[in-house]
Amino acid sequence: MKNSSQKYNFWLATILIIAVLIFRVISNQLFIYNFTPVIAVALFAGSKLKDEKYAVLLPIVCLFISDVVLSFLNNFNILHGTLFFTYGALLLIFVLGRFLQKDGINFSQTALYSILSSILFFVLTNFGVWLLGNMYAHNIKGLIECYTLAIPFNKITWIGDLIYVFGLFGVYQWFSVKSTVATR
Repeated sequence: MKNSSQKYNFWLATILIIAVLIFRVISNQLFIYNFTPVIAVALFAGSKLKDEKYAVLLPIVCLFISDVVLSFLNNFNILHGTLFFTYGALLLIFVLGRFLQKDGINFSQTALYSILSSILFFVLTNFGVWLLGNMYAHNIKGLIECYTLAIPFNKITWIGDLIYVFGLFGVYQWFSVKSTVATR
């Protein structure tokens, strides 16, 4: 039984990594920035995957591989200053997924956690941009300006996160029901 569970986790992780890579590259090439399934995968991994090793590594690996490909395609440095904030936000979203699992997964809870994940990512990553970058003054006015100018990008993130969260959780639920019916 454990061997089949490990195979399932491997294939699920592989499919999600490939999907994240494809959707991030496509949205980037179409100039629809921040419309990606990365946050959805972190929330999903935290709430659905029981194996801690796979669950915590999955969103990190998804983001890292897609970052490598995008840095190659767009000629930017993968080791940017806000790396800690971006990957740290994903780990915190993973933890939110664990809370979602405990609260019980339903439509309203899933929507709430998706929005909380988007907000968390927005706050942490833009704080990193303000703190470590040179685009904004390092005072309260600069911080407010950083967050204000990031709002248009965040709208796209929220829409993408909701779509990908419900798509990912919905497909997972559909396959779970189908596999339950098939085993009866």
